Amino acid sequence: MPNEWSTVTRLLHQTFSIPVTYQSEAALSHAPYLMEEAAGVSLYIPFEENGGMLQLGPAPEANLSKDRLIDIGSLAYYMLYQRELDAAALQKNSFALPMIQSAENRQNISFHHHPYLEEKLFDCIRAGKPDLVKEQLQSFPDELSGTLAKQNALRNRKNLAITAITLATRAAIDGGLAPELAFTMSDVYIQQIEEKTNLAALIRLQTEALCAFAEKVSEIKAGTYSRKIAHCVHYIYQHLYEVLTLKQLADMLKMNPTYLSARFKQEVGMPIRAYIQHLRIEEAKLLLRLTDQSLLHICALLHFHDQSYFTKVFKKHTGLTPRLFREQA
Repeated sequence: MPNEWSTVTRLLHQTFSIPVTYQSEAALSHAPYLMEEAAGVSLYIPFEENGGMLQLGPAPEANLSKDRLIDIGSLAYYMLYQRELDAAALQKNSFALPMIQSAENRQNISFHHHPYLEEKLFDCIRAGKPDLVKEQLQSFPDELSGTLAKQNALRNRKNLAITAITLATRAAIDGGLAPELAFTMSDVYIQQIEEKTNLAALIRLQTEALCAFAEKVSEIKAGTYSRKIAHCVHYIYQHLYEVLTLKQLADMLKMNPTYLSARFKQEVGMPIRAYIQHLRIEEAKLLLRLTDQSLLHICALLHFHDQSYFTKVFKKHTGLTPRLFREQA
């Protein structure tokens, strides 16, 4: 980077009467963006090297127009990268247009999160998989977020975070976490959310909270399995869409296949093959209920060798054929 953030910050402070700060939290976008907050409009310029960002503002529009803020931001961007800021792209990336976003959501029929993505996220908490929770959150399309406070981006994010923590609390209880502990964690995190004044810090706290719920569930579940079997269970869950064999799992764990098979059945209560099949049927139920993917496609995704066999196994587990299950869901 031609100019360090500290140099640019100092020069901007000397030239303009506007708050200029460096934020170490991860930016919401790789491109510059505007953010409308309670204190006014801010312009964020992400750093390409360290993941932080330069924040210009917030400044009430009565004191500094949005166009003037963009002009200052264009200068800062050029000082940092020696190239011009695309103002048109900046407006497009802006988080300060909730009414337009709401209209676009209606046109695209995407008022809230896709239910399958949401269910997968909380399923990871129930299963006690904090690393998968983080993966799900990172891959969650931001444009599919609901709008709970149209005029204030920070308030909207706080409301969404509180909703997520409430659902995570229930999922953790379903996963075996003691209700008293789950509700105490919920109260603490919601109080911390209300204290946040920075959007990036708020999102980081939400991620921390959801991963913490999954971690606590993981501790509960790990207490019933030995380290090797807990690792095996975790690996199966994480690689459910891949081919899984006893030999592959045994090689991964550096165990004898026969010994692994016997130990797994003893601790988990069912053979490895039956356990994999059980998880895949649970996954199929989600796909049938929350997506429009064809039965043939779901069958192939989850490695059932043909649709008739998939139907037979699904009916054995649920009492319904996949088609009837989808119709009743």
